[in-house]
Amino acid sequence: MRKRIHQQIFWYCCLGIAFMLPVWGKLVPSIIVFLILNWLISGDYLRTIPVLFSDKNRRNTLLFAGLYVFYLFGLLYSSNYTYASFDLEVKLSLLIFPLIFSTADVGFLNSKHLRLIMHVYLAGCVVGSLLLLGHAFTLWRDGIPGAFYYMKLSWYFHSAYFAMYLNFAMAFIVMELLRRFRILSVPLKTVYYLLLTWFFVFIFLLSSKMGLICMVLIAALGAAELIFRQKKTFLGLGLIILFLMFVRAGLHVFSGTSDRVMQSTETLTHAAAQPASKSTSDRIDIWKVSLDIIKSNIWIGVGTGDVKDVLIGKYKEKKVEEAFELKLNAHNQYLQTFMTLGIPGIATLLLMLLLPMVYAFRHRYFLYFVFVLLFSVNIMVESMFETQAGVIWYAFFNIILYTLVKTTKAP
Repeated sequence: MRKRIHQQIFWYCCLGIAFMLPVWGKLVPSIIVFLILNWLISGDYLRTIPVLFSDKNRRNTLLFAGLYVFYLFGLLYSSNYTYASFDLEVKLSLLIFPLIFSTADVGFLNSKHLRLIMHVYLAGCVVGSLLLLGHAFTLWRDGIPGAFYYMKLSWYFHSAYFAMYLNFAMAFIVMELLRRFRILSVPLKTVYYLLLTWFFVFIFLLSSKMGLICMVLIAALGAAELIFRQKKTFLGLGLIILFLMFVRAGLHVFSGTSDRVMQSTETLTHAAAQPASKSTSDRIDIWKVSLDIIKSNIWIGVGTGDVKDVLIGKYKEKKVEEAFELKLNAHNQYLQTFMTLGIPGIATLLLMLLLPMVYAFRHRYFLYFVFVLLFSVNIMVESMFETQAGVIWYAFFNIILYTLVKTTKAP
């Protein structure tokens, strides 16, 4: 009886995190605290820790905490312990979720639990998008221009983060339609189609360039599933062509998004005499500064606590004024980790992304593969381990998907 109560609390905490992440992320740490307390009181770890390294699944789950261990090691050669403590607190989910899931009793979880978590997450995405839309409406009512577009629409989220959340939701729906189309009820299929349409439009309104790219990637992977695995060549080609037509129509309808895409393209191809997209050109300047720091600290980086100070100092030296004034991070997690921890850090980050992708690809676990791919692509333009919105989303869903894939062979 006591064991079942702890399992239920564990499960409801997972559902709460899945729902609140796209709704109001500031409440998620409180739910994680309940999850930790339940884990401590249950005492499961007293039984599992002694066999942790002899149990392959538990050991591999714990390995996802490896990057956090390197950040702890980065304290040894840091001088700014105030920033270091803040940074470690932000990244704490990278340790908490692998530790809890590798030592807790998670054997009761199965593929039905995964689908329920994802349906709760879908509900959270809908509620979150409606909250953003409602806030945008109040801005529009007050006469603020561009209220339904880009950062004004995303409000308390960064537009790239919320677009990533929605893309993951779309990936789950695509997986369900591809793998379970015949057994899905007509009402559920209808809901799925409506949600795909809603999320598609909302990503355009968010005007996240990486969000648009990821949406195309999901469609391409879905078409590849139909063509190469299910041998439905004409259906796969027809759907990807139809999707690209919708994308083209979206760029025509949402002119602000189209302008941002064109400006970024011109900046990257040097088609314009002056950089056309400020956000893209700023990132390029920041990346150049980050690479300079990496070249001088390639082996062990500058340390967990000093990376911010070194980066800001380099901005000042190179006269990257806006980045200096706003104290921006590297806007690329690969560069950010490389600067901080050197070769051991970047190698660990690459392995924790590459190995699960290879495993998921070999075993045709579409959702897990797309999840890691989405994160891997998005952190090319955002340092997502520097914010809780990125860290918790990755740490939670990565460990959920890995655990369920390993224990239940969930798709």
